[in-house]
This record gives sequence, structure tokens and C-alpha cells, in this order.
Amino acid sequence: MKITFIASNPSILEIREKPKPASELMPEWYKNMLPTQSPLKLNPQFNITAKKCLPLIDGLTAGYIVTLWADIFVSYDENNFPIIETAVSDLITEAWPLAISSTFEIPEGFQLPVFKYFHGWIPKTPKGYSCLITHPHGYQNNPFWTLTGVIDTDTLTTSANAPFVLRKNFRGLIPKGTPMFQILPFKREKWDANYEARTVLESYNEFEKLKTTITGSYGRYIRSKKEFK
Repeated sequence: MKITFIASNPSILEIREKPKPASELMPEWYKNMLPTQSPLKLNPQFNITAKKCLPLIDGLTAGYIVTLWADIFVSYDENNFPIIETAVSDLITEAWPLAISSTFEIPEGFQLPVFKYFHGWIPKTPKGYSCLITHPHGYQNNPFWTLTGVIDTDTLTTSANAPFVLRKNFRGLIPKGTPMFQILPFKREKWDANYEARTVLESYNEFEKLKTTITGSYGRYIRSKKEFK
């Protein structure tokens, strides 16, 4: 499958950072994490850290990340209303009217208004595919939180401006290149929930199979490799 990122105008393609595979923007806390405990324990199974957790890695590297294309500075007016300023001439953010967002539930520790981020990229996917737009995985301590939405990117014709809220009382610079949101393409399909129970023997056999290797059983027996280039 192929996803194409279309710039809204030629200058965006020339000047702004392009959306990147999330694997190229791993958070610093993950890169700095040691792969094993120190000091080492006798049982190798308990030596590894979350650095080796494949579900975590798959979450951090899934899809693509759009970054902030210019520095922005956050301050407040005389009514303690947040203001976002930048040195560039193109519009980079805009606040939603409070009448629209005042009853919108936002994460604890963050504040209204909701801002729109004008990034200028139009993601295009094959027919039948949409994209989940969400806060970049692994960047929980950013001074903002991007709100989640799903966009039918096979029929989208304009840039979808990502909404975000600022952390309460945050003042200061958010630098160019900060990951703003993550894009995860998926195929639209109808799903029907079904509910079953395993037998005790089935559960025992599956558990015993996974225990035959002290470490790496998930990667060996369960995980399928994902690629985003």
C-alpha cells in the first residue's frame, strides 16, 4: 500500500519538513533507555526492560508523524487567555471559538481553547483506507495534547488541520520539529464483535508454548512485522 502526502502549495513542499515514518522520530526517553536491568538478575527473563517490548516498539513506530514546521511562542493576554505567536507570515495556528469548544472534554492538566494546527499536508490513501490522527505516541510530556480523530483520506481533498490544547499555565517556546501528531492508515471494514471462551487445556497449551523460550516468545510466535517507509 502507498500513502501520498500532497503539499497544499509548492512552497510547503520546498520549505516545510515532510511527514516522516514514526520510526525516525523515536522519543528521547526510549532511545536513552537501557535494554537490560542493572544489576543483572539470575533469570534472563527479568533482565530485559521495556526497551525490548515489541508491542511498545510497534506503537511508537506505527505510521507517520507530522512535526511543527516553525517555532511558536506561547504567552497570555491580560485576561489570561493563551496566545500563540510565530515569526513566519503564514498562519500556523488559530483558536476555535470558545462557543464551539467550551463543553468539549479535554485531558486533565490541559486548558481551552482548542487550537487548530495548519500544517499544509494532505494525506492520500488508496480507496477504502482511512487514517487515525492522534497525539504522537511516546510524547506524553509535550506542552500540548493533540486530539484524536479519523479522516477518510481516500476522498479528502484539503488539508485536515489537527486540533490541540495547551498544557495549563505553559509559557514559552515550542520549537520547530516538535512531533505534533501521528497518522496511522487503516482499511475500513465492517466488524462484528463475537465472544467465546477457551478451554482450560487450550489456555494451558498456549501458555506452555510461549514459555518454551525464556525471552522473545512474543516476537517468535505472535508478532508480525510492520513497515512504514
